[in-house]
Amino acid sequence: MGATNCPETPRQRMITMMYLVYTAMLALNVSAEVVNGFKTVGSAMTKSNENIQVKLDETYANFSKALQNSPDKVQEQYDKAQKVRELSITMGNYIDSLEYTFMAALNSTAEVPIDITNPKKTRKIPVVNEDKSPNFDSIKKAIEIAGFRWLKMDELHESSRMFIDGGAGIELKNRIIDYKQKVKEILGEDSSHVSIALNVEQKELNPDNELLDWEVLCFSEVVSGSALVTLTRLKAETMNAEFDAVNMLYKQVDKGDFKFDQIAMISRPKSTYIIQGGIYETDINVAAYDSKQHFTATVNGQQLSSTDSGSVHYRTVCNNLGVQRINGVAYVTTPDGGTQEYPIQDNYFVAKPVAVVSLDNMQVMYAGIENPFTASVPGIDGRNVKVSIIEGNGKLSPGDGEGKYNITPANGCKKIVLGVDAVVDKKTTRMGAPVFKVKEIPAPTITVGGFTNGAKVSRSSLASGTTVIARPQDGFEFKIPKGSIRVMSLEVFVGNKPFNMNGNSFDPDLLSAIKKANRGDKIYVDAKVMMPDGVPRTSSCILTINK
Repeated sequence: MGATNCPETPRQRMITMMYLVYTAMLALNVSAEVVNGFKTVGSAMTKSNENIQVKLDETYANFSKALQNSPDKVQEQYDKAQKVRELSITMGNYIDSLEYTFMAALNSTAEVPIDITNPKKTRKIPVVNEDKSPNFDSIKKAIEIAGFRWLKMDELHESSRMFIDGGAGIELKNRIIDYKQKVKEILGEDSSHVSIALNVEQKELNPDNELLDWEVLCFSEVVSGSALVTLTRLKAETMNAEFDAVNMLYKQVDKGDFKFDQIAMISRPKSTYIIQGGIYETDINVAAYDSKQHFTATVNGQQLSSTDSGSVHYRTVCNNLGVQRINGVAYVTTPDGGTQEYPIQDNYFVAKPVAVVSLDNMQVMYAGIENPFTASVPGIDGRNVKVSIIEGNGKLSPGDGEGKYNITPANGCKKIVLGVDAVVDKKTTRMGAPVFKVKEIPAPTITVGGFTNGAKVSRSSLASGTTVIARPQDGFEFKIPKGSIRVMSLEVFVGNKPFNMNGNSFDPDLLSAIKKANRGDKIYVDAKVMMPDGVPRTSSCILTINK
């Protein structure tokens, strides 16, 4: 009977509200796995950029030696390479300035290890000057010591503020377009032989089939870790474009006309960040070579032969986690018919598959209604992430935005297990299978003639005709379809006299009894309510006659 369901005390209501606030805060927090994933990717890509710079320096050094040996034949290509170099340095410095400014907006200090062998002992490096401007030297030093580990990677608004509202995103895009155009002008007809990624001109479809500009897709309402990885990737693509352009110019120099005391071996991997079980692939080139002469190489035990492009192709399955080393020897035939050996060294990073699934509202699913959630895999384009229900009954549908979904657990379902797969190199890999508990929707709150539980009312306000309405509890975060909560029947006590009726309105006999009630009498209302999950609940309300 309704009398057993006593009203909440103020203390109970306060505790309930605190819990709801806490769970809402949890829902807004970005998963620690996502944050760590961005830190790992950013640090690995920064290390990869350093390796690319070493290769660039080696190529320019070889170009300088070729110029010394035969300036007449090398000068034209050398001058073009220097122009590409100047453009690339300017572009790279601009990207660095954006990245460092963004980092300074996220953290005013960088906490880094004093000794890498004892990471618990740290020191703080100020990365912002007294006038609030970024200290580029300090930021660069912090990155050299600790990579991206010291950065706040889960900030949600700074990227939009700087790159969208502040216009840095469109300025960056325009500079990239200008850089590509100028490089192509320098190379002329040979530009068709050079791969320049940096695809920022075209618009792309979001999950709602809306065409969005590149800067909006990359920087609007994304976590800071994603924006930082984008900037680091752009720096890598700029350096790769520079390397391909300069390497192409260098290959046009006939090695047979010059004497070199060194030949550098260049490894060009498709990617230096590999998901465990994925494929690592790289092309290994001689920096200066005769296209008619092939060479052989031993790479991590594999015996390889070069192609007409002057490279050997190394490929291996990546099962071991962490930084992986490439070691080998290239065997090049010398002009006198002998063989010269040249070392091959490189590295790449293999990451453990990680699927990150976070419910957008609370840390529990409810049966019978849509539960919005977000699924992602660090380092993988959201368009290559697939989600399915592998255990439990329910309906899965796309949500609003990349990586957004809705799941409606069926009535009686107690657990949902999601399968999160990623397509990497045309291979589908299971990245995780998170488990979620499913609960029934809490019993709703009812109002009687517009009065809530505990109200004091007059006989006339109830006796004139009363309807009982049910609605979700205050603070319930999920959207419940309109009309899916219905009052099926009522049991009402006026004093100790019971009245039963179907529907949600008081019948004439009950209204007559209310008119005869005395001041101070209690009206106990128990409503049987049908919920969206098809399971009825009972909700109660107690009113007191005051006149």
